[in-house]
Amino acid sequence: MRPRSRSGTRLEDKTLEVDTLQARLQSLETQLLQERAQATDRIDGLTMSMRKLEEEKAKMREVILGNSVEQKISDEDIKQRFANLRQQIQALANSAACDLSRKHLFPRALGDFKLNWSSLGPADRVFHVRAMIFGIIHRHILSRDIFGLEESPHSRQRHREMELDRSLGDFEGLLREKEVKETLISDWRLATLKCVEAFKPASGDKSAAGSDIWSALEASVRHAKDSPKLFSEIRQLCDNAFTLRLLTRRSDDRYQFELPEAGAEYNPDKGSVEAHGVIGGGQESNIIAIPVCGALIKYIVDGDTEICCVLEPAQVVVQAKESKKSSYATRDLSTDSIL
Repeated sequence: MRPRSRSGTRLEDKTLEVDTLQARLQSLETQLLQERAQATDRIDGLTMSMRKLEEEKAKMREVILGNSVEQKISDEDIKQRFANLRQQIQALANSAACDLSRKHLFPRALGDFKLNWSSLGPADRVFHVRAMIFGIIHRHILSRDIFGLEESPHSRQRHREMELDRSLGDFEGLLREKEVKETLISDWRLATLKCVEAFKPASGDKSAAGSDIWSALEASVRHAKDSPKLFSEIRQLCDNAFTLRLLTRRSDDRYQFELPEAGAEYNPDKGSVEAHGVIGGGQESNIIAIPVCGALIKYIVDGDTEICCVLEPAQVVVQAKESKKSSYATRDLSTDSIL
């Protein structure tokens, strides 16, 4: 029998090596498929666990914050209350108890000593007074991050609670400035408000808004007998503004009352500003002359961000391209038809 050649032996060795490598490759492929299936199962399990944790977190949040369906704040309720507030301001500015023709009265009250009050028509004067009233309400109530702490009848305790309410608002502003997640800020705010409600929230406005409005209007009162009624209407206006602001603070989302600046140019297409008159008459421009009432803006919390939604545009009087006559109102001054 003839012995194998060296080349034949090498071929058999190579064939055996190929078979071994193929078997190893098939084994690795099988192992890879098994590990991939196991990894998929683990991912599915983790996804399911994360979903359950998110559901439990949402349930826990509702329990902690007491956010039952009955406690949800509706946009329509807030819009209606805001519309009522605007109507109250209009009624106050048009009150028969006040004489708006007095020359030296309102430039000082409005903080504009250059304003020639006697040169303004009746509509322009009403616009200025409406802007003054809303500006005071906005500064003292609607722009503040209030928590509604009740003021104690004792002066020392009252001062402490006023400072605490202001400090809580400042802390919320700091959280937003430091870009803390809006969901965390919302959770903290609602939980804090719940704690305040547990021992009695404030029943009405305790700011300086009422006294500031009264100081501005007092000298215009025609007859002394009208003063008590006018003061009562101012007090009710401030209490309603306080109730509205506190209501918006109890929502998951963030509501703001934003007042545009006089002299600023606005884009009518954005829908955040609405012209209600032209100062001095003439052709309407896009330059704000008098910010009469601010806008109602809702910031919807969406994960780590907020989505801006204009619920009610700001009402303004704009400058005229050519001033010819006293301003006109594009809507009835005695009835607010923003809804």
